[in-house]
Amino acid sequence: MPTQSSIISKQISRLEAGTVFFSSVLSDTGVKSSLIQKVLERETNAGRIMRLGQGIYYMPKVDDVYGLGIIYPSLEEIARRLAERDKVRIEPTGANAANLLGLSTQVPMNLCFLTDGSSKEIKMSNGRTLKFIHAPLKNFTFTNRTLMLITFALKEIGKDNILSEQTDRIRKLLANIPLEQTKVDLKLMPAWIRNYILTFYD
Repeated sequence: MPTQSSIISKQISRLEAGTVFFSSVLSDTGVKSSLIQKVLERETNAGRIMRLGQGIYYMPKVDDVYGLGIIYPSLEEIARRLAERDKVRIEPTGANAANLLGLSTQVPMNLCFLTDGSSKEIKMSNGRTLKFIHAPLKNFTFTNRTLMLITFALKEIGKDNILSEQTDRIRKLLANIPLEQTKVDLKLMPAWIRNYILTFYD
């Protein structure tokens, strides 16, 4: 009869390369959490899995084509997996949103997301941080994701700090969004952002 530790080890070994997983998911097996932690520590020390943060693990995926070694998951991917686990919605905000839209070339070291779940901050083993900020439901009711990200990015940039190249980029982003499609989302924006967006439709 297989031991409890071997059950956990086998469950881990079945994971596909490139999978981000959590110690809390393994608890569904009914095995004591203390034993699960011992197995995870053993598997990590053996190099079969990697610990990305508190309770967050990764089944390494290796690039066999270009010889680049281990392909690490992005912070964005880890955040999405956490949201799936917790059954909550998240959306990038602040510098994260600005980077995704091309309004900033700087890749933020730490990512911040709005969530309809609980606010929390998770420190990763590499020193980076994932931050989740609880936000009102209206932040998740935009009908157009580009307009949503523009709104979050502009809140971070500030009314008086918008550069000409950022204005040019926003003009391109809005080029394929007819004014009629913006009307619902305009109501969700702060007044100054709404007025700014409307200048592109004059």
